[in-house]
Amino acid sequence: MEISNLSAQAFWGLVAVSFLVGCSDSGSGSSSGRLPADQTADQTAALTSPQEIERTTEVKRTVSSESQDSKKSRNTAKVAKTPELTLPPIHLSKQHEATCVVKQGDALPDFELRGTDGKKHQLSSLLGERLTAVCFWSGKSPAAVQQLLDMEPEILATFAEKGLAVVAINYGEQGGAVKRMVEQIGFTAPLLLDPKGTAFSQVATRHLPRTYLLDKDGKVVWFDLEYSPSTRRHLKQAIEYSLAQP
Repeated sequence: MEISNLSAQAFWGLVAVSFLVGCSDSGSGSSSGRLPADQTADQTAALTSPQEIERTTEVKRTVSSESQDSKKSRNTAKVAKTPELTLPPIHLSKQHEATCVVKQGDALPDFELRGTDGKKHQLSSLLGERLTAVCFWSGKSPAAVQQLLDMEPEILATFAEKGLAVVAINYGEQGGAVKRMVEQIGFTAPLLLDPKGTAFSQVATRHLPRTYLLDKDGKVVWFDLEYSPSTRRHLKQAIEYSLAQP
């Protein structure tokens, strides 16, 4: 009985020692915070697996594509903001429209008038290669005088080399007075005289100044009554639009 008891005690002692050794090994592994080498290798392999690489590459491609699409969208928006060339509309009241004999699309009559150089000129002989701006004016109108001041630096300086000509036609004044006036202004483009209003009566009944933009065949592309900064701006726009046409 004593030997049996001793054997039982020895057996349970061995069990206790084995248990303590197992706990010690387990605690040692968790306190180090490291995974066993075989598990670390498995996870590393998983991170660099072909499927993961392909997925990562696809994400990068998607981001790059979205970035390029965003840039294209911004560039498209910038292009859309750029205004297209258009022929400015002609806004006239009924009273002003009633004074117009020649209108948009009509051919301006081919006058023969004497110029400040003393010679007679046919209007058709003074037309530009592409366009011609014809200005009916009077020295009694400050707006008309301002238009002559603007025509060379604002219009001819920009468009003469592109095929634009300018012709001014004075209404109701004598040649000597007109010549002195244009010399003071510094206007050097062809200037014709219509002292009795014969030419002007074929175009309109009243209201000066008037500006007509003609194509190479002498047809009215655009026109305006009186003169202001908006007239100058619209004249430039009409010229740019017409020059851009084939």
